[in-house]
Amino acid sequence: MIKPRLINCVLGLTPFLLMGCSLQADDSQTATALPAPVPALVTEPSAESINELEIAIANLLKMEQVTIADNAFTRNSRLSLERAPHTDPNGQLLMGRSFELPEIVQLWISGDKCFLTDSNNHRSPPLTHTLCQAE
Repeated sequence: MIKPRLINCVLGLTPFLLMGCSLQADDSQTATALPAPVPALVTEPSAESINELEIAIANLLKMEQVTIADNAFTRNSRLSLERAPHTDPNGQLLMGRSFELPEIVQLWISGDKCFLTDSNNHRSPPLTHTLCQAE
């Protein structure tokens, strides 16, 4: 009596198990359809794109404000950022030498979407005003 119930249960669940396997196969095919991210360079730097990059970097690194050069990411996909040293009104360092390592940020492109990553592989949302191409 127990065996017929077990057989009925297995036969009843088989379509669901097969459907789950087919859904996993479909997911893996769509994941490979997106191109792998590659390092990128800014193709047309503008005030709007620099502003977008500064905001994205500040959010990525959890900083209040970041300032980058107008030609950032135009020759290299990586950018090294250091904190501005604290100085007194005479320009003397207040805390002496800083031993904090610079932060490295990299620009990437996947398909037609550009984004930034930090050294911990945290990813920014896609950049909408920054045009870039593979490095």
